[in-house]
Amino acid sequence: MRFLLSLILCFILGLEVTLPQDIEKLDENNSEFWTDVTFGKALNDKWTVGGDLGFRTTLNKGNFKIIYIRPNINFKVLTYFNLTFGLASFNTFSRNFSNVFEFRIYQDANFKGPKLGPFNFIHRIRLEQRFFNFSAGEINNEFSFRGRYLLGTRTEKFGMGGEKNWTVFVSLEPFFAFGNGVTEIIANNFRWDTALSYQVSENLRLELHYVLQTSEIFSNSDTRVLENIFRFRVFQKL
Repeated sequence: MRFLLSLILCFILGLEVTLPQDIEKLDENNSEFWTDVTFGKALNDKWTVGGDLGFRTTLNKGNFKIIYIRPNINFKVLTYFNLTFGLASFNTFSRNFSNVFEFRIYQDANFKGPKLGPFNFIHRIRLEQRFFNFSAGEINNEFSFRGRYLLGTRTEKFGMGGEKNWTVFVSLEPFFAFGNGVTEIIANNFRWDTALSYQVSENLRLELHYVLQTSEIFSNSDTRVLENIFRFRVFQKL
């Protein structure tokens, strides 16, 4: 019963946040598959190195494929607060648009809390400096500055007929563009993420996500897209 109440509340938290009012008028509805491996190794009580890498593609149209790697270093300021500095390379290959090679620098401020009953809340403020190189010669290289704010909650561990190895996670994340517009192939607007996690061992966790995301595709005319994303993530402590 406690698990069902937790799951229901997680979904309510996600649905209560208003997605764009004209979501039913979006130009396209795409399905995508993402897979990621996230890794980390503690150097001492304060410092951790890690990152993630993965592959992303559309399922219904095959418009693009993305290969990325995103290493980072983390510093624990307080028990409930840590900072992250990272680099990233996102390579996007598309049949309909110019291929895009992106180099990214990003900084995170991560907060834990509050804890309300079985729900553990987290907050992440991320700033991203993004450098774009396009394969099409007529498109100039670009720079953009983007902000993101993630509000998430994870339940305490529960069992489904066995040991308490399961959790549910929900997050809401709007994206904010700073400065003038940039010739991006895809610009994200809002992301709602819900996941079921299984703790295999102390160092290994598996997660299955459903992500609902709104984005814009820029070509000759702007196209607004609703993305239904199925994501499989592996978390491994080294």
